[in-house]
Amino acid sequence: MNEFTILKKSVYVFLLGCLILGIVSFIFHDISYIFGLVLGYIINVIVFLLIIKMSEGILKFSMSTAIIAIMFLVKLALYALGFFIAVKTPWFHILGVFLGYMCTKITIYVEQFIHKGGEVDG
Repeated sequence: MNEFTILKKSVYVFLLGCLILGIVSFIFHDISYIFGLVLGYIINVIVFLLIIKMSEGILKFSMSTAIIAIMFLVKLALYALGFFIAVKTPWFHILGVFLGYMCTKITIYVEQFIHKGGEVDG
């Protein structure tokens, strides 16, 4: 299983999260939960792509430690930016942003559980 498979399958986790937070939004009459999930998922995909670039840089191109450290700080700054936006604006709920951050991580755990660490055919 490669990283692009994880990105494709994380859309299903995102849609399931949208469904669950849609029900929560309907109960509380507050759409900010879904907006927070969308914001968190977008930032999470950007960070995941940054992690892919960092890994390629370390393994293939022998990037310098300073560039890797800067990319790591950019990753943390993106996470902080998402939480900052959620705290400062009423349109995004911080719980939704947090769950959006977890989409690819949950996808990795679910895929590892389903395939028990083996390779996926197809």
